[in-house]
Amino acid sequence: MTSVHRVAPDAYTFNILINSSCHAEGVDAAMRWFEEMWRRSCAPTGVSFNTLMRGFFRERRYKEGIKVAHEMLQLGVGLSVASMEILIGGLCHGGEALKAAEVFAEFLVDAVVPEGFDCLGLVESLCHVGEVDRAVEVVELVLERNMVCCLSVPAGVTVLECLLKAGKLDAVCQFMGRMVGEGIVPDIISCNCFSEALCEAGMTSDANRLRILAKEKGFVADGVTYTMLVQGFGREGRMKEGEAVLDEMLDLGFIENIAAYNRLSDSLHMRRSLQ
Repeated sequence: MTSVHRVAPDAYTFNILINSSCHAEGVDAAMRWFEEMWRRSCAPTGVSFNTLMRGFFRERRYKEGIKVAHEMLQLGVGLSVASMEILIGGLCHGGEALKAAEVFAEFLVDAVVPEGFDCLGLVESLCHVGEVDRAVEVVELVLERNMVCCLSVPAGVTVLECLLKAGKLDAVCQFMGRMVGEGIVPDIISCNCFSEALCEAGMTSDANRLRILAKEKGFVADGVTYTMLVQGFGREGRMKEGEAVLDEMLDLGFIENIAAYNRLSDSLHMRRSLQ
């Protein structure tokens, strides 16, 4: 093109060639165009690097894919949300969830993770391979680094569900409290699921504390939430706390009639009558 029409190729031209070569011949062929791009003093863009990174991961050449990400940072191109999704997603899909967690933590500490990147995929992959503690560490690091924007509600709920499944209820309380404190509040269905597990385990006070904390962040409990708490306090013989929740139910209109009230009151005082 340049010899016949005497038109100098630009970055867009080279990106087309790099992408086409990646798909048709493989990433090594694409690398030759990338090198030619440099030779002609045409600065690569984020698209150039992302295409190569995706190509390396497609061929399961993970070290080289990670190297591309580091080169982007060294050259001042910076990582976009798309870059992080290719990097972390490529490692996770290739069965390298632990390596993905390591790279993510490194970039998070170096403050190069772009705002808007959701660590959900990483968390899901870690939980899928049984690395729940590592998933918790990733989320805790996100919170410590004040990168709440990288932690979506689904990502947090995924970790909580894994902790619950593992029977780590104390960890559920601690982790959920940390999340809610940062304004990351699970949906009503998830909250009720966690509350039910805590209440059945004799941890109704913890469930109610989390409910109150979430309320301060805009969470609105429903009748199911309150009913579980009342019954939980009843089983534990905590009449005063249960009656306070029952009164709150009345004030919010969750008790339809006197029959419903009597059923809840009966469940609250049943333990006392048995004693």
